[in-house]
Amino acid sequence: MAVAAEPAGAISYEGPSPDTEFLGFSQANFLVTVPGWKAREVAVLLNAPAARRLLQELGREDTSEARDELARIVGEAWLKRVVSGAAPFESIVTVSNGFLDEHPDLLAEVRAAAAA
Repeated sequence: MAVAAEPAGAISYEGPSPDTEFLGFSQANFLVTVPGWKAREVAVLLNAPAARRLLQELGREDTSEARDELARIVGEAWLKRVVSGAAPFESIVTVSNGFLDEHPDLLAEVRAAAAA
């Protein structure tokens, strides 16, 4: 008898939240499904210092569009870990310099994805 494998989950980028710069972050919104959980909306908040750091490292101009794109890239990279079970399934994820320093593998993945 064949056993069907349960899918690992899915990540769907829903877009940025407009006008969050005055709050000090760029927000990327996702819909995430993980087996055994209901689908959940997840907001990934890339704070301004972390965005500036990444933009400087990547040699990109600091614009709201560039920050929104980085928030998406960081969110997708982090949420892959959530779907695989390697990170907690939280509705709000704040990405700061400290968060990036604690996850050097994530930082390397973000750099590679942003350079592509």
